[in-house]
Amino acid sequence: MALRTKVNFYYDTLSPYAWFGFETLCRYQKPWNLDLQLKPMNLGKIMGESGNTPPGMNPSKASMLSRDVQRVSDMLNLPYKSVQHFAKTVFIRGSIPCLKTLAACQILYPDNLEEMSRQAWLGLYSQDIDITDKNNIRVFAEKAGVPDIDKLLEFSTGQEAREQLISNTNEALESKCFGAPWYTVTNPESGRTEKFFGHDRVEMLGWVLGKEYQGPDPPQS
Repeated sequence: MALRTKVNFYYDTLSPYAWFGFETLCRYQKPWNLDLQLKPMNLGKIMGESGNTPPGMNPSKASMLSRDVQRVSDMLNLPYKSVQHFAKTVFIRGSIPCLKTLAACQILYPDNLEEMSRQAWLGLYSQDIDITDKNNIRVFAEKAGVPDIDKLLEFSTGQEAREQLISNTNEALESKCFGAPWYTVTNPESGRTEKFFGHDRVEMLGWVLGKEYQGPDPPQS
């Protein structure tokens, strides 16, 4: 049996680009035999600690941000819808309650983490709903098939979930992360670890691994 390639994927559900990278890597899990390890992190802390700034804070980048996000979502066939009050949503409301719940899911129900992360992104960037609201987070968990939602929500408010989120974030920082999506990939044959930033580096990842990139929606057989 071929060895699986371990991919640590660090993300915050506030980032639409992290969503795009997440969906692309999920689509390549089977074709490339990836062992995708999802690690929710606090992007705000990453930005602060690394000295980076969100693209929306740069006037030149901000001028093309909306169109760029729409193009990528169209390419990936994702139901993106722009957030009406983007600055308030990202810079004031944030995502911490959602991230703590995802960290709790990482601990309690790792098999449901992929779908729950997806539902959070769909909630924010397809329905424009508050992903920090407890009732909305419950809906994400329901759609993800989490076995015991009450247990998950209670656990998410505790110290262990908080520490898991901090650990994921610090782990990313230790690998010199400066934004999202960020992923570290260990070649199972050489043992060498490579780092990648950005949703558009999946093709490069394939080149590094000697795998064929087959576009944004590869065959699964």
